[in-house]
Amino acid sequence: MGGGHLSRPDFGMPQPDPSHPLTEFYLLLQHTLDREGVFALPALYAGFQAPARRIYADEASDYLTLRESNAEGCSLLLSPGRLQLLYSSLHVLPDGTPAALLLTEECSRAVCAVQLLPPFRWEEPLPPVPDTAMALSLTLTLRDVEEIDVSPYTLGRRLALSADGKHWLRHPKAETYLAQRVALFQRVYRR
Repeated sequence: MGGGHLSRPDFGMPQPDPSHPLTEFYLLLQHTLDREGVFALPALYAGFQAPARRIYADEASDYLTLRESNAEGCSLLLSPGRLQLLYSSLHVLPDGTPAALLLTEECSRAVCAVQLLPPFRWEEPLPPVPDTAMALSLTLTLRDVEEIDVSPYTLGRRLALSADGKHWLRHPKAETYLAQRVALFQRVYRR
């Protein structure tokens, strides 16, 4: 039938390195998301603390703070919710280091990057989060490290269906909020 030639379904794309400590967690989360079809999203609060002067767009992000809980001076941009998943894919670097799990939303086809952060000090820098409109980090705990061997099903469900440990890195609503604040500061502090 074909002369013994085997073609790989990955089309030469880099594959996750099985010896990397976070690969097991990324694959567990991906399999859980494929089964469950939803990913819990934390609330998004934004605060803007800038000096009393004209602010320019290129420096404005230095004064923006994204939070998952309310604090004094913060505005609610997004209530906690769930992302209905169309599909997910694991983004890896050419050397096999997992960088993020890319989640594609069902209706809008918007992509959200989820980067897992280890529960301990990491010697080498983490890979950059892929450039997507939405991105968040999910910090693993020592409990998660222990639980992956004891009850991976329970751990996968908790990582996917709970907003605990998730922190927004960027979101389109935060970009809009930031642009509004910059416009306000430019109107108030005209030169």
